[in-house]
Amino acid sequence: NRACRDPGGLGRCVDECAGRLWKPEGRAIRRWLTNVRGIPADVLDANRIGADLGARRQERPDGMPRALGAVLPTIAQGEVTYAQIRVPHPDPGRPRYLNPTSDLAPNPRVTRMRPVDCRRPEVIVTEGAIDALSAATAGYRAVGVLSAAYGDEAVAAALARLRQPLILAFDADEAGQAASARLTALLEVRGRTPVRLEIREGDLNDAMRRSDDWPARLDHAVEHASSFHPSVGAGLER
Repeated sequence: NRACRDPGGLGRCVDECAGRLWKPEGRAIRRWLTNVRGIPADVLDANRIGADLGARRQERPDGMPRALGAVLPTIAQGEVTYAQIRVPHPDPGRPRYLNPTSDLAPNPRVTRMRPVDCRRPEVIVTEGAIDALSAATAGYRAVGVLSAAYGDEAVAAALARLRQPLILAFDADEAGQAASARLTALLEVRGRTPVRLEIREGDLNDAMRRSDDWPARLDHAVEHASSFHPSVGAGLER
């Protein structure tokens, strides 16, 4: 696989943005992540989540999006290999997630987010980095698939290499459920049978923000779903 063209420049950009998140100028992005999306500060810090203050405030390597938003890095063996920008309030018709050009960094299709304190053996596989951070908030290792369209052979092969039990927690919409079903079939061919956690509405972050005790709620949902036939699963109840 082709590597990042400018790992030093991308790593510096991510580190600078991670530092800025906790400074006064990063307050708006920080509040969106913590107050609106509900991700705790220690989980953000552990995963080097940052604040890009825009083209005039942040140096970046050629090919990195020039926009204000939350920086969501992909880190492999301690090094930054990719980073998305999540625009908090995009204009109508504009994308929420902005990606580097393929010339700068090939899209890895998945990103891993780690909990501050790993409480459970399972890996929760989500649709996107924000949902992966939500799973990490509950004490789970998490893998975010960077698009529902990436429920393919390459992602299935990457997931099948993980030793831990796999819990698929994709969005409730048609695209998310189709991706979950597709990945389930591809993983079963590889001898891995995942549990599908069907979210009643929205996504995993929506479920977290509605919960009074998120770790307990997600634990219960995982245990309940695991008691069903894995290809069927059970819902994440309110």
